[in-house]
Amino acid sequence: MRLTFALLILAVAFIGAFLFFLRGYARTPKPMGSANANPSPDWVKRAVIYEIFLRNFTPEGTFKAAQARLADLKALGVNTIWLMPIHPIGNEKRKGSLGSPYSVKDYFDINPEHGTKEDFKAFVKAAHELDLKVILDFVGNHTAWDCPLIKEHPEYYLKDKKGNIVSPNPDWYDIAQLDYKNPAVRTYFANVLKTWLKDYDVDGFRCDVAEAIPSDFWQKTIAELRQIKPDILMLAESTLPEHHTVGFDLTYSWNVYDVVLEIVSGKKSAQHLDEILATEEKVFAKGSLRLRFNSNHDRVVEHGAPIEAFGGVEGAKATAALMFTMGGYGTIRSVPLFYNGDEVGYNKRTSLFEKEPIAWSTPHAQDFEIFYRNLIWLRKTQPAIVEGTMEKVKSSNDEAVYAFTRTTENNKVLIAINLRNAPLNVFLRLEPNKTLYDFFESDRQLATKDGNLKLALNAFEFKCLVFK
Repeated sequence: MRLTFALLILAVAFIGAFLFFLRGYARTPKPMGSANANPSPDWVKRAVIYEIFLRNFTPEGTFKAAQARLADLKALGVNTIWLMPIHPIGNEKRKGSLGSPYSVKDYFDINPEHGTKEDFKAFVKAAHELDLKVILDFVGNHTAWDCPLIKEHPEYYLKDKKGNIVSPNPDWYDIAQLDYKNPAVRTYFANVLKTWLKDYDVDGFRCDVAEAIPSDFWQKTIAELRQIKPDILMLAESTLPEHHTVGFDLTYSWNVYDVVLEIVSGKKSAQHLDEILATEEKVFAKGSLRLRFNSNHDRVVEHGAPIEAFGGVEGAKATAALMFTMGGYGTIRSVPLFYNGDEVGYNKRTSLFEKEPIAWSTPHAQDFEIFYRNLIWLRKTQPAIVEGTMEKVKSSNDEAVYAFTRTTENNKVLIAINLRNAPLNVFLRLEPNKTLYDFFESDRQLATKDGNLKLALNAFEFKCLVFK
């Protein structure tokens, strides 16, 4: 009886941990740890993704104005631009005065707020000339209520028992839920993706609420898209391990963001991050790429920009450094994302439904810009940060410090981050008799001697040490 009870408790605990780890939108995931992930192009593995909300990126909110800023992004080190939806926005049941870009009225047109189709083509062409990739947000789970499809093809939509078209959930009342059980829906939206790929030469898609759309749709459609352009990037707003086996390159690591938020606030130990990554290795397909971030448009609305969410300027930097340098255990690797305005420390909860142009002249603008340039330069110059295996390094204070190494055959880097808002001294357990230098202060060298490396870390301080 005791054994049965103990097994029951363990089962409940495992399920709870599993569901927390795989936080998602639509359905229970299945582990894919023994499978192999879809192989990704090299440029995808090296991507540094910058998310743009075009309405707020410039005062004008247009492609032309954003195009004038592309050289700045190139200089910062960005190589991949994700544009939030650029289509006309529905008026019926609209939220706010301008509506959400995720309430799409016409999938084949451009929101006149941003310019014309020719303006968009010019933007993509200018980006490509700077060797920047452009991925487009695809909203395939739902449409605006005044999307012509509702009148022309009401059979495309999910209905309640009374035959009324429904929203995905009560909060998303400005959108109508599509029904992918209808083969015509699949054909229509596959054609949407193919059109933007062929006619506008985009480099891939970020797929909104990808979990709510059947995986067999993605498998068939992504294969067809790769016939048109083989080296596209496919990013799923998803936590489903199976998405790495049906054609997606990247999935969201919401769970990492969530646990870091709790660690920084003092609610959890930094050891919880280690547990999350250990579970990730077991559940996700071999070679999976996870999207790491301390900010995106959803999180800015919910928790605020990084300065607010992570306890100030230094907390914002520490968590960004973590997301840019950590990969994953085993064969898991990662790609970093940051949101427009992060690079100047913009600290405002911007709405998706109004126009609130980013104020680029913040008190910390220069400091943050240098910081992000350095992070991206670190990824470019230290191969281990992108390609290397990742191993946790034990410290004398694993409650507050998360430390790890990234290692390739010819490059090894140590990362140590104090995730608490208080200074501390810590010992890291490493191989004895090794010499390291500080990446950001190359004339400063440290030695492990007996295998213990002592570091004095300020509140939220990030250290990158390279093994000689």
